[in-house]
Amino acid sequence: MDNKFSGHLGKYYDKVILSIGDAESIFIFGPGEAKGELEKRLGHKELGGRIVAIETVDKMTDHQIAAKV
Repeated sequence: MDNKFSGHLGKYYDKVILSIGDAESIFIFGPGEAKGELEKRLGHKELGGRIVAIETVDKMTDHQIAAKV
């Protein structure tokens, strides 16, 4: 079960990376441990240098997210 979940999660991260591949800067924030995994994957894709900040934050509304960014 864990391997299946990891496979799905890996595909999800790959889709996220494809969608932000052209970004000049990347700000990663949110609760939990996914931030670190995404940071590692971005480093493997040679996009780690574009990360400007990583922050742990609690659940946020869309307006709070827009204001933070």
